[in-house]
Amino acid sequence: MRTLCRPAAETLMVAGLLGWAYVALVAVLRPDVLSTPVSTVLPIRRDTFGALSLAVSFGCAYPLRARTGTFWARRAGRPDPAEAALAAIGGYAFLVWVYLCLNNLIHPWTTGYRLTHFLAHPSEGTTAVLCFVLLSGCLFGLRVRKTRHG
Repeated sequence: MRTLCRPAAETLMVAGLLGWAYVALVAVLRPDVLSTPVSTVLPIRRDTFGALSLAVSFGCAYPLRARTGTFWARRAGRPDPAEAALAAIGGYAFLVWVYLCLNNLIHPWTTGYRLTHFLAHPSEGTTAVLCFVLLSGCLFGLRVRKTRHG
């Protein structure tokens, strides 16, 4: 990757994860304020900010792994787009699954609620199951690739 592209992508990947983690904690602890703006400087809903943050982070994680073989470390990696997709999708599915599990522990009545204000479906519970299946499939795919390619 170019000299400034990799540091920018790494920074956006981490900043996006931190933004999403903030909104995930708000959703778990104070779901009543999700539809309020993040701040006066950034007047978008908290839940919208969280969704955008996760998308930006994932959008940076995939090319980092695909082009360099790693998300962060400066060691030499093996560039592999298929492995990058499995690692990025599985990793982000895991994060969403953990969030939904915590959310269900704190306020289980929201399991049947729709996941996001963007779409009517799927529900939080359905999304948790789908993320778990997706994570499991990606992990299996990564292990198969590791077995075949060393």
